[in-house]
Amino acid sequence: MRLHHLSVTAFGPFADTVEVDFDELSAAGLFLLTGATGAGKTSVLDAVCFALYGAVPGDRAGAKHLRSDHAGPQVAPSVSLRLSIGDRQFLFTRSPAWDRPKLRGSGETREQARVLVEELREGTWTTLTNRLDDAGLLVTDLLGMTATQFTQVAMLPQGRFQAFLRATSAERHSVLQQLFRTDRFERVERWLVERRTAARRTSEAGADAVLETLNRVREAAGETNEPGWTGDLVGAAESGAVTEWTRALQERSTAAAASAVVRSTAADEALAAAEAALTLATAQHDHRRRALAAQADLALLASEADALTALANRLEEHRRAAPLAALSSSSTNAGRALERARQRWAERVGFLAALGLADDVDRDDLLAAQRRAHAAHTRASAHAARAEAGREAEARSAAVRAELQSLEASVAELEVVIAELPAVITEAVAAVHEARAAAARHPVVAGKIVRLDELNHAARRAELVELELSAARTDVIEATEQAQLTREIYLDVREARINGMAGELAGQLAVGCSCPVCGSAEHPSPATLSAGSVNRSDEDQARKVHEDAAFVLQSREVVLSGLESELAVLDERLDGVDRAGLPSALDAARAESERLEPLVAALDVLTDRELTCRARLREAEQKRAEALLERAALAAEKDQLGALLEGIADEWEAVLADPGAAPEEDPEAGLALIVAGRARLAAGYDDTVADLDALAEADRRAREAEAELSCAALDAGFEDLAAALSALLPEEDADRAQDRLTRAEVRTRTAEQVLADPAVAEALSAAPVELESTAATRAQLAEAARLAASARHAAELRRDRVGVLSRDAADRLRAWAPLRERHRTVAELAALVEGKSVDNPLRMRLAAYVLAERLRQVVAAANERLAGMTDQRYALEHSDDRGVGEQRGGLSLRVRDDWNGETRDPATLSGGETFVVSLALALGLADTVAHEAGGTDIDTLFIDEGFGSLDADTLEDVMDTLDSLRDGGRVVGLVSHVPELRSRISTQLEVSKGRTGSSVRAALGDH
Repeated sequence: MRLHHLSVTAFGPFADTVEVDFDELSAAGLFLLTGATGAGKTSVLDAVCFALYGAVPGDRAGAKHLRSDHAGPQVAPSVSLRLSIGDRQFLFTRSPAWDRPKLRGSGETREQARVLVEELREGTWTTLTNRLDDAGLLVTDLLGMTATQFTQVAMLPQGRFQAFLRATSAERHSVLQQLFRTDRFERVERWLVERRTAARRTSEAGADAVLETLNRVREAAGETNEPGWTGDLVGAAESGAVTEWTRALQERSTAAAASAVVRSTAADEALAAAEAALTLATAQHDHRRRALAAQADLALLASEADALTALANRLEEHRRAAPLAALSSSSTNAGRALERARQRWAERVGFLAALGLADDVDRDDLLAAQRRAHAAHTRASAHAARAEAGREAEARSAAVRAELQSLEASVAELEVVIAELPAVITEAVAAVHEARAAAARHPVVAGKIVRLDELNHAARRAELVELELSAARTDVIEATEQAQLTREIYLDVREARINGMAGELAGQLAVGCSCPVCGSAEHPSPATLSAGSVNRSDEDQARKVHEDAAFVLQSREVVLSGLESELAVLDERLDGVDRAGLPSALDAARAESERLEPLVAALDVLTDRELTCRARLREAEQKRAEALLERAALAAEKDQLGALLEGIADEWEAVLADPGAAPEEDPEAGLALIVAGRARLAAGYDDTVADLDALAEADRRAREAEAELSCAALDAGFEDLAAALSALLPEEDADRAQDRLTRAEVRTRTAEQVLADPAVAEALSAAPVELESTAATRAQLAEAARLAASARHAAELRRDRVGVLSRDAADRLRAWAPLRERHRTVAELAALVEGKSVDNPLRMRLAAYVLAERLRQVVAAANERLAGMTDQRYALEHSDDRGVGEQRGGLSLRVRDDWNGETRDPATLSGGETFVVSLALALGLADTVAHEAGGTDIDTLFIDEGFGSLDADTLEDVMDTLDSLRDGGRVVGLVSHVPELRSRISTQLEVSKGRTGSSVRAALGDH
């Protein structure tokens, strides 16, 4: 991966758009990001990381506020990064979420984060994605690293790996797990623990199933004694004791069932013999009873023979006279109908007389009068419907006249409105044009106010900086003198110690040990320390005093450099500006803004007023056109209603002159009464014709019925009609007589059939049987057989149930065996990977063991650089031992001092030593993580770390190591404000800060 170009707008401390050309900076292989504290050096790296991953590294990611506070309210934050990965070139453009002012009204609205990823293909930028999630997956796939790994590989963090060097095993475990993504091994641990729990539950469920089945076997067999293996089911299952116990219960239940079968069979045989004897006795007793009953019934029927014969003869006469009853009833009914018809016709005589007709009127004349009456009623009814329509037409005609008057008034009002509105619209258009001009001018004036206000603040700040700069120069002079004085003291103390080094070495000699200088085991004349000699502690104290003074000098130089840079930026910004005239110009701009603001605020109201007036004009014109159309339609409707009313009046005259009307009809009575009277007249004619026809028909039917009845009496064999009618019986008496004769005949036939049966005759001749004693014997044997069958059934059920449950228990025992073995295996393996097994003497978890191997690789890579940076003195060592207070080990670090052979805790290193060792560890970790990420080539590397704690020699060694990182075309960018680095690295990216935001400038020195 190689960076080419970075563009940042309204991001972090950068208010305006700043450009960074990494191709220019990369030409030297090594460049420096320098600038005052807080200028935004680290923000350049934040922008690179944000462009790729949409996040910034370290603690700054939690701020959730990436937009520059110096930028204008309408300026959108944006970061654009062009880079190459292999032979492919990409352009990442991102914008964080931010709050912008609303386009209309007051307040703010939220703009969501956006991203655009493009690739250069055949000279054209092609969009790959504009989705946040897809962009994250794409960059992770392209680089083979997550954002966390990238910030440890391409951007070595500021001060982060000092904490890693001195961290506990648990803290180091968390960092390494994140970098090397070994959470899959922890998932393996959790998976095994879950499998152990699941296996245990499964095994316990299998044991519960076995125990439940065994309890059911015991209950089915009726066993009351506890088995001998109670409390040790696992041992009993593996030894076979459970199987032997179930087999014994099964054999016992089988023997009991066989004995019950023998007893039940004997009881069933005795019951069958008793039932056969009872069946025979019951049949004989029933035959004898039936024979006696038949004999008694025949004797009773013989005593009633004469009465039954007389009843049969009387019933025969009734049957011959029965047809005459229906004819007599018909004749009577016909006579009654004739009388009713005569009465109705007598009632019609008055109706005929009123119409001038006689009671013997001819039927044809009556029918002609009926037709004339119906025709007159029909014509009057039709005119009634037309008259109703005429009344509605009159009401509608009045309404139409009223509507025409209202429309005329509305048209006059609309004409007035249409004439007045054009002048109002012209006035509203002029006001809108004036407000729009003010709205266009207002942002220009606002921008002018912002610029003048910034320049005014810059002028006041320049005055303050000049005062602070004078004091800072004095502080630097004093700190320089103090640093030189402490350096001379430190060199004197160091020289004195070197002069007495022989005595110091001799004091460490022991009898028989080799001399560290000459190697001899003999020490004939060891040197001695003189009084007041300098030791290592004195030298360390002098060096510490000098380092403190140098740090104070460096801090004051940084402050001085920052003030000088700030003043230069301010002077450059105020170049050509009339500083004295800035306040008056700012007041004039603000006055103009106050004049424009009311016009801008009224723009929407004036625009709405113009639109409303135009809408009113269009509405009035449309209403006038609609009113004119409606007026024409109403006039036409008025003419149609007049013609309709004239036609209805002519029809009324014709109705009054109708010839079918009644003589007494009054023309002044009104249409409704005339229609009702003609309806009554037509109905009267209808009833009169019907009554005349009914009278003729009733007379004909009466004569025919009387003649038919007389002929039927003679045909039935009676002397006359009276004799025939006297032979008739009431219907109920005739039915009772027939029923008595039928029952007597059936009883006679049934009794004769019973006595003719041979079995009945045999039973009648034999002696009576003792039926009750035979039935009692059979009942006793039946109860005994039932009890025996019930006992047999219960024994067989118990035998079958015990057999089924025993087989079920055997199946569950076989199914439980592999579950027990699986639980045993998984439990042992889970304890091993948790570090709790006796087979794991290091007490290390699986994930920690994997990370320990990764840490060994990191230590090996770090030592390759640490040796060069410490003059072959220090080396890192990885230890499996547990630290103080730690439950498990595997991730401890120690520092070996090869000058004295001692191993030290990293916490005992000095500040400069800690930085060197931490830097080597960071570089080793970066190489190892890059290798684990798939060997992605990181051609651009940033190191964000303070180098101020290093002495000149150590700094030289560190720089040599950093120079070696450029091998193979790698570009290294250092973030620091140490003066020695500024003088050594000629290619620099200077970041300057100011009140209105930071800016960057590339300084390209000789390569």
